[in-house]
Amino acid sequence: MERSPSISVVIPTYNRASMACECVASVLATGWANLEVVVVDDCSPDNTGEMLKRAFGHDRRVRCLRNARNSFQAVSRNNGAKASTGEYIFFLDDDNKVAPTIFTELVAAFERHPDAGLIAPLSVHQRPGKENVVWTLGSDFNRWTSQPLDNGANLPFLPENITKTDYATTYSPNAFMVPRAVFDKVGGFSEYYVAIFEESDLGWRIIESGCSAYIAAKARTDHYGYLEPGCVSRLRQLGIERPSRTYYFARNRLVFARRHFNCLQVLSVALVFAPLSAAYYCLTAIRYRRFDIAWAYLCGTLAGILGVWKRH
Repeated sequence: MERSPSISVVIPTYNRASMACECVASVLATGWANLEVVVVDDCSPDNTGEMLKRAFGHDRRVRCLRNARNSFQAVSRNNGAKASTGEYIFFLDDDNKVAPTIFTELVAAFERHPDAGLIAPLSVHQRPGKENVVWTLGSDFNRWTSQPLDNGANLPFLPENITKTDYATTYSPNAFMVPRAVFDKVGGFSEYYVAIFEESDLGWRIIESGCSAYIAAKARTDHYGYLEPGCVSRLRQLGIERPSRTYYFARNRLVFARRHFNCLQVLSVALVFAPLSAAYYCLTAIRYRRFDIAWAYLCGTLAGILGVWKRH
């Protein structure tokens, strides 16, 4: 009988105790034979560690790490990967519940595509007001504006809308699997990003290394999203719900462009799109009286534009 490859699931979490526990439970319910789950608590002030220990402390498949200080996603994911042992590493955001067959489908996709360095499940939104719609059937960026291009975004999750087994992509938000050998080859996540665009950057570096990347449509995860207490829903949808995230969102758009686009495209992003984008996001934040978020976006944009002139 052929041995199932070992899979390590790395789940970074911060201040989402109940949601993280539900996410881990869905992973364990897959019943994959060679499975370990590494939860990285990013120094949460709530009872995340306690709840995880109470729920899964008896299960040898689950390990819980805690960062010494709040370090955001890139560091948390790298810490989880370093502590893991699987042949494949599946990076999963904590606001997901995966389908029971997700690992069977992802491993089968790697068998269909021996040159693949990244394969992601189909993420289906389940947050209130946006249930059962597709996140993306393939992600890319417009090189002249740096705007994300998501094929099939917001399509109803219906059989007639999913016409392929695999969809080419350049990266995946939310959830994706990478062979450990490929992850080590490209050097893991760039911690300079801190948060936001580190997933995109990893995907692009994997492709630049000579590998391909796909979304396997039969592999599924339900994405529930998370709205922090006191957070404005519209700002959360734009990715600017709090100042720290907003700063990195604005800065890293330009960091990503500088690292992956050509010189003319970088100039287009820095001199045209970034200022226009800053005006839009800042005015939106001001509309909701979030002057701190508007200021954070301005600061992030300025830091990103100044970074454009740094040497690679």
